[in-house]
Amino acid sequence: MKIQGQLLTLAQAVESLAVSVLQIHHSFPLPLRNVHQFPLPTYLQDVAVGSRGDLYMTTVFPDGSIYSVSGATNTTPTINHVQKFDNVNAATGIVEIKPRVFNFLAGRQSDLGVGIHGTFGVFELDTRTGKPNITELVHVPDSGLIIGVIPVPNLPHILLVSDSTLGRIWRIDTATRKYEPVLGDRTMKPPPWGVLPFGIGGIQLHKGYLYFVACFEARIYRIRFTDDGYPAAGAEVELVVALRSIYIDNFVIGPGEYDVIWAATNADNRLFAITLDGIITVVAGAPDELTVAGVVAGSFGTLPGDANTLYVVTSGGMLNPINGTIFEGGKIVAVDTTNFLKANKRKLSLSSDHSPPDSAKTPATNQSSSTKARFDGSVSKCIVEIIAVSFRYIVGR
Repeated sequence: MKIQGQLLTLAQAVESLAVSVLQIHHSFPLPLRNVHQFPLPTYLQDVAVGSRGDLYMTTVFPDGSIYSVSGATNTTPTINHVQKFDNVNAATGIVEIKPRVFNFLAGRQSDLGVGIHGTFGVFELDTRTGKPNITELVHVPDSGLIIGVIPVPNLPHILLVSDSTLGRIWRIDTATRKYEPVLGDRTMKPPPWGVLPFGIGGIQLHKGYLYFVACFEARIYRIRFTDDGYPAAGAEVELVVALRSIYIDNFVIGPGEYDVIWAATNADNRLFAITLDGIITVVAGAPDELTVAGVVAGSFGTLPGDANTLYVVTSGGMLNPINGTIFEGGKIVAVDTTNFLKANKRKLSLSSDHSPPDSAKTPATNQSSSTKARFDGSVSKCIVEIIAVSFRYIVGR
């Protein structure tokens, strides 16, 4: 069984390599500006843009904190340190669940990215009275490092939360203070070759599907979900896209009803735009640039005239310093996605059928505007057959 497990791991690694080799990326640099940069060593983890246009960010290093930014569209925004926690040292996912009220995740980690089992929970940040008020809503002692959070549409008290350590989705009811695991899949588990016990990352609900990231595999999957936050009967996990990247941390879909995935690669220092018909475009950054070094997550603006602005937060490249030595304090960067949306308007036209293209259902298909590289699974099947023959040979010896 040990040999079989090693061969399966080898097959998965070789398949991922084949995916990467066959990928083609298009480049479409977008206008961007730095909103604010924090001092070293600040690692921003997530960002939520509130209904009034204010930004709220979480940190996982050097401490667990929440910051806010007012006037992000101005040249001189106002930065506030909302809260530095004493009993937790990692604040991860954050989302606005009703005007001026946010839910966020927080707990303790023994090292960056290594959560301490049983220490995480769901907290509320209420900014309606002027002075921020923070309370813990639901403690989740059965969880590992919980990192992604999204409310169920029309049911803001129901949260879906990703558990990167255990590789599962929790459904948390903040009204009854109860929680339950609703989905676990091999694609959500930490890979055996990962340098950290880190599996599933960011999650999003979009048009009847739960989308999620397999971080170290740099893949995005989806599965159909019900309106009350459960996997649909008979639903199966399907691959949406596999990037030629060493990592994906988080992503956002939009703006609005647009079917565009904006993927933050963190250790790869790049921001990707991915359409559901398989077109992959690098829109900001490069592996050897500080432009969006360690880009972790993003959220679209909510004010009139700002809806196409994607606010991304970074770790400053702390996970993978450029040339092994260069990194910076985390920062907030405003990316104007308007040009991309206009250039791809015809491709982004919405339809009633949001099924992924056939290419996205295979291990990888990625297209540029001029070239399509189709990976129909034959390479994967060949690899599996080779591994199977090798396994039979080794066992038979």
